[in-house]
Amino acid sequence: MAERESEIAQKLERINDLLNKTSLQGICLSKAINFAWVTAGGNNRVVTSMETGAAAIVIINNKKYIVAPKNEIERFMEEQVPDLGFEPWTYEWYDSREQAIHNLVGEKKIGTDIPMGSWPVLGVELNRLRYSLTIEEVKRAHELSEICSREIAATCVSIVPGQTEFEIQAELSRKLIYYGVRPAVMLVATDERTKYRHPVPAGNQLHKYAVLGLVGEKGGLHIAVTRSVYFGSLPETIKHYYDVALLVQKTFMENCQIGADSQSIFDEGRKAYASAGFPNEWKRHHQGGAIGYAPREYRAGEGQSEVIVPNQMLAWNPTVEVTKSEDTLLLTPQNTVNLLTSVPEWWPTLRVVVRNSQIKLPLILER
Repeated sequence: MAERESEIAQKLERINDLLNKTSLQGICLSKAINFAWVTAGGNNRVVTSMETGAAAIVIINNKKYIVAPKNEIERFMEEQVPDLGFEPWTYEWYDSREQAIHNLVGEKKIGTDIPMGSWPVLGVELNRLRYSLTIEEVKRAHELSEICSREIAATCVSIVPGQTEFEIQAELSRKLIYYGVRPAVMLVATDERTKYRHPVPAGNQLHKYAVLGLVGEKGGLHIAVTRSVYFGSLPETIKHYYDVALLVQKTFMENCQIGADSQSIFDEGRKAYASAGFPNEWKRHHQGGAIGYAPREYRAGEGQSEVIVPNQMLAWNPTVEVTKSEDTLLLTPQNTVNLLTSVPEWWPTLRVVVRNSQIKLPLILER
């Protein structure tokens, strides 16, 4: 509990600083990602696909409130924010949450993270508060990475030819949910479907080659990882494609530095594609980018004005033809690339040097 209190206190400092800069008197957070962030891992959703949840947070007059209907408020107070200094503000489930929030804040000018009344919506400036992880969040990110890395590797060694993509999806999902990890993104491609960049499972039967992509979420934090397995001797064409993807992955990692902007890192990745003989490959799929309380906080090439900060997580995912390389890293305050996702000792890897640090990048597992 002390760790959560410390983490929440740091979040409130960032919020208060933003309020001072924007001359606002408070803030209302309805998005699930912001609820999870400010509560140090709480969950306000019932329907997991919804952007917003059954509760909102209002911070005003140096107080923090959970705003939820009467049929939900007890659960939130007892299970999501127990003994963390939040106060309940409630209303009937058939009444308007927006009106309840108006009743709470009165005439004060507050910011929100979704359109609500005449209050200003805080977008990028609010998002940026999430990017630099606290010490407590770094610890949780390591724990989540260990689960996702271990269970996707275990799935790769347990699947067999003849299984369908749905069966593989079910097996990995079961392993993750056992540890409280929600598969926010689950991609499974077998054989000819590996040509697709976002292969949502479609029931194809595995014969030789499978690519499994995952974004796992727990406590609001997300971790991205992709692993590939081939039954038999890996064809030279696929090996070559994957080697190029690793080259681009290494280039992205080398250029991840505090103060570097997203566009410059993206440009270096494009150059790496071109130097390897695949100048247009980057056009076929986004290359990843910042990750944290969203599967991608922003994507490379889109967040031109975004600058890398200490303790930020990034997940690059270069693709070449039927191959994909994807891992999640943390850029430490010492400007060191710390690979959060991993593979077991027996998994084949390629050792690369990224700014004087040795990193093991996973290869395609041959079975």
